Amino acid sequence: MNLNNHRQFQALKVFMLSALLTMPCLYGCGADKVPTGTEGGASSNGTSTTTSSENSSISSTSSASSNAGNSKSPLAIVDPPNPGPYKIKLVDGEEMRVGRFPVGKFGGSLVRSIISADPKTFNYWAAEDTSSTLLASHLFGGLVTVDPWTGEVIPDMAESFKVDPDGVTYTTKLRKGLTWSDGKPITSADVAFTWNKLIAEGYGNSSIRDVVSVDGKMPTVTVVDDLTNKFVTPKTFAPFLRQLSTPIAPQHVIEPILKRKDGKAAFQHLWAADLDPKTLVTSGPYTLARFVPAQRVELQATKNFYMVNAEGKRLPYLERLMFLIVPDPNTNLLKFRGNELDLTPVRARDVSKLLTEQKSGNFKLNNLGPSIGTIFIMMNMNRRENSKTHKPYVNPIKSKWFNDTNFRQAINHAVNRQEIVDSYFKGIGATLFTAEPSASPYFNSKLKPFKNDPDYAMSLLQKSGFQKKADGFLYDKDGNKVEINMLAAAGSTLYEFIGNMMVTDMKKLGITINLSPLDFNVLNDKVNSGDWECCLEGLSPGDALEPNDGANVWKSTGRMHLFDQRQADDAGKITASDVRPWEKRLDQLFSEGAQTLDKAKRHQIYDEYQQIVYDEAPFIYLVTPSTIVAARNTLKNYTPTTLSQYTNGVHNVEEVWKAPE
Repeated sequence: MNLNNHRQFQALKVFMLSALLTMPCLYGCGADKVPTGTEGGASSNGTSTTTSSENSSISSTSSASSNAGNSKSPLAIVDPPNPGPYKIKLVDGEEMRVGRFPVGKFGGSLVRSIISADPKTFNYWAAEDTSSTLLASHLFGGLVTVDPWTGEVIPDMAESFKVDPDGVTYTTKLRKGLTWSDGKPITSADVAFTWNKLIAEGYGNSSIRDVVSVDGKMPTVTVVDDLTNKFVTPKTFAPFLRQLSTPIAPQHVIEPILKRKDGKAAFQHLWAADLDPKTLVTSGPYTLARFVPAQRVELQATKNFYMVNAEGKRLPYLERLMFLIVPDPNTNLLKFRGNELDLTPVRARDVSKLLTEQKSGNFKLNNLGPSIGTIFIMMNMNRRENSKTHKPYVNPIKSKWFNDTNFRQAINHAVNRQEIVDSYFKGIGATLFTAEPSASPYFNSKLKPFKNDPDYAMSLLQKSGFQKKADGFLYDKDGNKVEINMLAAAGSTLYEFIGNMMVTDMKKLGITINLSPLDFNVLNDKVNSGDWECCLEGLSPGDALEPNDGANVWKSTGRMHLFDQRQADDAGKITASDVRPWEKRLDQLFSEGAQTLDKAKRHQIYDEYQQIVYDEAPFIYLVTPSTIVAARNTLKNYTPTTLSQYTNGVHNVEEVWKAPE
C-alpha cells in the first residue's frame, strides 16, 4: 500500500509514518511514498494530456491538488484515459485475462532499485519488512485486485465474485486452468488452505490475520468445488471484499512443512533470503532468478502467468525485473542520472534540476499527485493517571490547554503550511487539512483549507482566556506561561524544517516550543508510553480508498488512537471509560461504516467523521508531498495513474515493455 498495486495494497495497513526513517525504501516500487527527510509517494485524481515539451510531460491541471490544499507544482497531475475493463479469453483451456494496452515486444529488463536493506524473505506470508513484502508481491496473486483508474475491486485470479444480499456471504470462482510455476493446478483448496490454516492459525506475519478478521474473528472458508469457495464473515463487514486480494499460497508445497514438528519455525524460514531460487513456487508474473545480497535482486518472467496480450501471447513482456540495492537516495539519483536505472521517484529538491534534463536523459517526469500519507502535529490529550506511578500522564496545567478545542484550532490557523510547500518541497506538494486523502472516493470535498491567520488564532486563544503580555509570551487564564515540549524524529530534514518553522510560527502567538529531535525508536516508546506533550508525527494508510483502514486510529479503543492512547491490559484488551462525546460519535460512525454496504450511505458516514476531525482538530494536519516519478522514454505502456502511487505508476508491469535506446 505494491510493486503491482493490486497484489500489494492489502499487505500494510496504518503504520507510523516516521517509522520509515529506519525502514528500507524500494525505489521505483513505491515504498518511498512517504516523506522521511526525502519525499515521495502520492495519490490523487486529475486530468491531463501528454506533450513533447522538455520541461513538462503533462499539460493540464487537476482538481485533486486543490482538494489537498494550495499547490504550485510545475508538473500537472497525470490522468491517462481509462482503457476499460479486462476481457477474458479461453486459451488452451485456461481462462486468461487479456491485456488492455497496445501489443508490445517481448524481452529486455526493467531496472529499479531498493534503498538501504536487503529483503529478508521471499515468503509473502512471513514477510514483515518492506523490501520483502514488496518484492514478494510480484510473485503471488490474490482473488481480487483494485482497478488503478477507478479504485473499484475487480477479479484477479478469480473469474468472478459475488456478495449475497445478507452482506456476509461471498462466493468466489477461480479462473479455469490456473497453475503454479511448477505446473501444479491452482484450486479452491489452495484458497481454503491459505485462509483456514496460514492466516487463521497465525503462521508467519500475524498482522495479516488482524487485517482480514472481523472483530477478531476469522471468516469461515469452505470449498464448493475445485474452483469455487464460499466465505462467510461473522457479521456484515463492508471492507471485506478488498481483503480478498490477500495472495493465495501453494498448499502442496507448504502443508507438508506445517505438519513437521518444527512446522512454524520451518515455515518462517521457508524461502528465506538464503533460498535456492528453484524451490520457490509462485503464481504471479515473475519468480526469483537470483539474489546477490547487498547488490541486486533479479526476477525472471514465468511461462504460465494468467494473462495474454491482444494477440493471445502470454505475458509479461519483460523477461527480467532487476532491483539494484543502493545505500541512500543520493546514490539512487546518481544511478538514475547515470542511466543505470529505468525508473525512480524524485525528491522535491531534485525536480528543478531534472526538469531540464528530460530531453538529454531521455526520460519524463510524472506527477502522481498528493501523497496518501499525512504529516501532522498532535498534542497529548490524555487526562488519566499512570496506573504504575499514580501521577498524571500529562501535566494537568498543559492538559487543560491540549484539551481546549480553541487552543488546538489556534495552532491550526497559526501554522504556515504553504511555507513548507514552497520552501521545503519547492512547490512539489500541497497543504493538508483532512483525515482522508483527496484520492479517496470518500473524501469530504466540502471541507476547505485552513488559512494562515495569526490574528484569528489569537482571537481563539483569547476566547479561552489566554493573553499575550508585554513580555511577548502567552499566558493562560491562571497566569501560567504557555511552553510546550515538542518531539520529532531525528535524522529527517523535513521534520527538522517543520519543527523549526513551528518554533517561529508559535512565537508569533507568544507560545514557546522546545523542539526535541529523538531517535525514532525512542520517540515511538515515549508516545506509546504516554510520556509526551506534543509530537510531530505522521501516518500512512495501506489502502487509501478504504476509510475503515483508519479505524484503529479513530476508535477510542484503537491501538493507534495516538492523541489519547489508552493502555492495553495484560490480556492485550483496551477499554475506554473517559470517552469524549465526539470520540463516542467517531466510534459509532466507524462501526456503522464498516457494516454499511451502500456506497452513498457510507460516504455520508465518513463525511461526518471527517467533519468531526476537522472541527475538533485532534491532529493538526500540515502538508503532503507529491509523488514525482522519472521514467525512461524507452518504457512503453508505462501509464501511471493517480491511484498507482504505491507502485510509482507500474500498476501494469505485465504489459510494460522496453524499446531499444
